[in-house]
Amino acid sequence: MITEDLLRISSNQGVSSGDSSHFSRLINDSTDNCSSNVSDDAISKCTVTPGGRRYYVPIAIDETFIPFVNKLFDSMEKGMNFYQEYGMLSGFNTRRSTEKTDDDDNIVCKYVVCSRAGFNEKKSIVPSKNSSQVRRRRTVSNRCGCHAKIILRIVSGKTYRISTFVEEHNHDLVAKDGRQFMRVNRQMSTISRKFVFDAANVNIGVNKSHSFMKEQVGGYANVGATVRDFRNFSRDLKAYVGERDAQMIINKFKAKHDSCESFYYAYDVDSEDHLTKLFCADIVARRNYELYGDVVSFDATFNTNMYNMVFCPFTGVDKHDKCVTFGFALLSKEDIPHF
Repeated sequence: MITEDLLRISSNQGVSSGDSSHFSRLINDSTDNCSSNVSDDAISKCTVTPGGRRYYVPIAIDETFIPFVNKLFDSMEKGMNFYQEYGMLSGFNTRRSTEKTDDDDNIVCKYVVCSRAGFNEKKSIVPSKNSSQVRRRRTVSNRCGCHAKIILRIVSGKTYRISTFVEEHNHDLVAKDGRQFMRVNRQMSTISRKFVFDAANVNIGVNKSHSFMKEQVGGYANVGATVRDFRNFSRDLKAYVGERDAQMIINKFKAKHDSCESFYYAYDVDSEDHLTKLFCADIVARRNYELYGDVVSFDATFNTNMYNMVFCPFTGVDKHDKCVTFGFALLSKEDIPHF
């Protein structure tokens, strides 16, 4: 169930406020001079117009991954994924842009552009939380009006074709040793999300969890995400849980009870539907109580940091002089009614 919840959170991990194309500074030096001689390890061919503008065309790419006009796709999604893979091999990110629909709201035309297409929008002004004055939101964007794109048009049914393909970019492309930081290559896997989730449960911060992940997989290139991606997922995780955390644990206990009737739980809420009391005992704990419940220890000295609730475990001792658990409770207050 935890894995299913994690998959619902922030499926677009890797998208940050700034465009990752700033890593294009890592391009090969041979493309900077825009010379006619292209080295074997070059990633693009640079041409200069009579007006002095530079345009870059990706090179050394298998022809099967290069788009061309009238290429057909079984669906629009396959066409967009094809151009995204082409961008990943070429060294640029893609972005879904304008679309046109017919009278039945069917998409008949779809633009997929380079992530640096267009220009910076005007910065939004938001009121400050601490004062009535206004401040400008700090945003980062590397859009430079790039015209590289493809246009997908519907042919019949769900079949689409490339009607327009613009190959030239007006900016440098990302070198091979910098493509690990591209947005298209920064996708947090289920393992990474579960790792951040488990690290948060034991009060390990995002930076340390990213460092631990790097050590486990053998380097930053194998993590598949940056610290910013980890931080964004942690933010989305907290936003997903929000005020539903109490209901989530009740649903989890209910699912356990449905699968095993011996699992017992009970809870109580106040007038505002806030969880105030919660008790839980699984089949092992109940069996331990039947065998070793002559003496019960009830400890109410543990406090939770986030919810300011008291954690009260019920424990005892078995025939091997080992501590066993009979159940536990979470209480919002330490008074007689709650006890």
